[in-house]
Amino acid sequence: MIRERMLALRNSRLHTELDDLSTQITANVIRLGWVTGSSILCTYLQTGSEVRTGQIVDWALSMGKKVIVPVTIKSEKRMFFSELRNSKLELERGTFGIPEPKPEFRRPVPLEKADLVLVPGVAWDVHGYRVGYGGGYYDRSLNSLQKRIRTIGLAYEFQIIGDVPRTKHDRRVDKLVTETRTVDITD
Repeated sequence: MIRERMLALRNSRLHTELDDLSTQITANVIRLGWVTGSSILCTYLQTGSEVRTGQIVDWALSMGKKVIVPVTIKSEKRMFFSELRNSKLELERGTFGIPEPKPEFRRPVPLEKADLVLVPGVAWDVHGYRVGYGGGYYDRSLNSLQKRIRTIGLAYEFQIIGDVPRTKHDRRVDKLVTETRTVDITD
């Protein structure tokens, strides 16, 4: 119910408004020490009305950072991560319509190598928990790691609600960044 209502709200916004809000979110993200100090940044590539990540990808690449992005293997209900070197040439629509590296540009990188993971969500609470699309791909990927990697959720301010429902498998993020604030969940 929360997922459907928030998706309807998010999808009702004008693309230009979401572009502007995403630009503000990007500015807030790239000011964070965790981000500027990272060498390998893992990020989702947006689809539909999600917070846009293209500017973050372009900034990271221009700063000489390695960027890794998810590739979904739907039949196995898992993701692997691939280095992205050129967002203009290397991407195509993949599983669920989400941009992914074309097969010839897939360069697998273990998620454990990342310094930081930017996480998408449909709805969030200020405790760092999220409602995703329901597949559990991010939670499974993050929970399978041998080491803890810092995580930042990206959200429009209107996506933050009271408490979101959670299970023992849900993984909260360490920070949540919107167009107006950064919420520190853990230090």
